[in-house]
Amino acid sequence: MYCDWPTLGRCCFCMPLRRGILTFGYINLIFSAFMVGVYSYSVHTEFGLFAVYHGTTVGASVPEGACVFIYCVEIIFTAILLYGTHKKLITYIRVYYYFAVTTTVASCLVQILDFTIAVSTRSGLYMIFEVLPLMFASMSIQIYLIILIRSLLKKMEQSGPHGYENQLQQIVYEGKVESNGVYDPTVVPVDV
Repeated sequence: MYCDWPTLGRCCFCMPLRRGILTFGYINLIFSAFMVGVYSYSVHTEFGLFAVYHGTTVGASVPEGACVFIYCVEIIFTAILLYGTHKKLITYIRVYYYFAVTTTVASCLVQILDFTIAVSTRSGLYMIFEVLPLMFASMSIQIYLIILIRSLLKKMEQSGPHGYENQLQQIVYEGKVESNGVYDPTVVPVDV
């Protein structure tokens, strides 16, 4: 059975694709920097926080230093995404794409493992009401970002990194545009 990921032309139905990915990237960068600060404070005061990454919480005790390292790696890869998106470099965007897919799958597997442990220890009710909505919301946003990045990669591979994007044409005309920017010859202008 053949199944393909959707290809999006705009981010959140209102922003151009590249600008939307930049917005998501900057929000992710700010959030990751905030979490580095929170876990650094936790290391300093020995407060003892749960490890949370992409909505995945780990019931086992994970050292806060490992959480700081994970979010520092997230900052580095988000910076790679932002640089690649600003400069229209396909390689940098693809590196972040692979990183995002890998971390999303890994955090999903960790959460499934944590759910099975929680059900066997009778703390499954806590997991259902507190952790599951957080995980669902975070995974939905992360998968949407992955789909956006994949759509941008396909678009950049088709038109090249120096392709011109007519944003008004995307709103007004939903037909096929040739790779050289010529409209479909079957378009007939309509008098208003």
